[in-house]
Amino acid sequence: VLREGHQPPLYYALGALLVRLTQPDHRVDLRPAPHRPPDPTAPEHIPIFHHVDMPIFPTEADRVGFYLLRLMSVLMAILNVAVALRLFERVLKEKAHEIMAGLLLIGLPQFAFISAGITNDNLANLMGTLTLYGLIRLLESPESMRTHVGSGIALGLGLLAKKSLLTLLIGWALLIGWCWWHHGVRSQKASRQQITWGALLTLTLVGLLAGWWFVRNALLYGDPLGSEMERRTLPGLVNEKSLFSRYFLASFWRVTLFSGIGIFGWMNVLLPFWVYAFCTLLLLLALMGLARGWRGMSIELRWSLVWVLLGVAGLVWYNLTYSQPQGRLLFPVLSAWLALVAYGLGQWIPPTRMRLALFALAALALLLHLLSGWTIYTFYYPAERYRF
Repeated sequence: VLREGHQPPLYYALGALLVRLTQPDHRVDLRPAPHRPPDPTAPEHIPIFHHVDMPIFPTEADRVGFYLLRLMSVLMAILNVAVALRLFERVLKEKAHEIMAGLLLIGLPQFAFISAGITNDNLANLMGTLTLYGLIRLLESPESMRTHVGSGIALGLGLLAKKSLLTLLIGWALLIGWCWWHHGVRSQKASRQQITWGALLTLTLVGLLAGWWFVRNALLYGDPLGSEMERRTLPGLVNEKSLFSRYFLASFWRVTLFSGIGIFGWMNVLLPFWVYAFCTLLLLLALMGLARGWRGMSIELRWSLVWVLLGVAGLVWYNLTYSQPQGRLLFPVLSAWLALVAYGLGQWIPPTRMRLALFALAALALLLHLLSGWTIYTFYYPAERYRF
């Protein structure tokens, strides 16, 4: 808990409310048995905690409370998938591309792994997808006050879940400026005055929901983002470096990509290398497909690319200070990214072969989940894993 003191509070408040409502003593006790310290010099193939024969729950109530917290995260992930599917319907104009994007989402091992964890990533991912959906709706009807309200609520709650959604605040500002300049883009009914009032309404909601958190950080730590608090709680991760350092030129992009596909445990349980190689190949094909089909891309897809690039820029900025090359930190914009990947891959598949490609993708998703489960099992359960 002390290491998470810099985090916004919404996810933890929801978890605390759930525990208070379900636990007789209003708490969940865990007693994991350490096996080795989580330090960079320890052997990577040895689990940090005993996972096999060491009970970690003092009582059955603690066990129930723990799995209720995991269930809360799973429900957030399910809602995330539901919203993402709606987003794919609006961004991708072909049904086959929508299905492909959905298969990519539910088949991604790291997304499934994070979804089962007690982590604020799940709330941040849900609010990120809701915000993206709101931004897509703003593209379609920038005069709609209901859409401005929905975007403000999603973005405000998202900023109370994780600071990584700040990039979406920038993305919203760019979109509002673009809509204002084009008088509502497609809808000529929308005037600049309506867009301005809608933007002010969104900012008001964001300020009411999340503004107090940034004011509190400024008063306590001298900066609204609470960076000083983060330095205190995560001193082992502080490593200021240049964009042209060896870290960025060598490992950052590879580890970020691989961990976005699936690296489990304490970033030390890896899938077979062929999985990363194959997924990287699919990504390269998708990027080439985006270039090939650029002229036919919808305005929603082009803005999705802007939001994804802003998310990547935010992760790079964060890693200038903290060494955290983790793909999960981009999951608030995952739905936009997978829509782009689906569109790009679709450029290479003839319509007559699309059904076969979708069946193959579904089979790949199932294979990756089975392989992920087996990889995690073989890391934690064999007795030899616990021998120094």
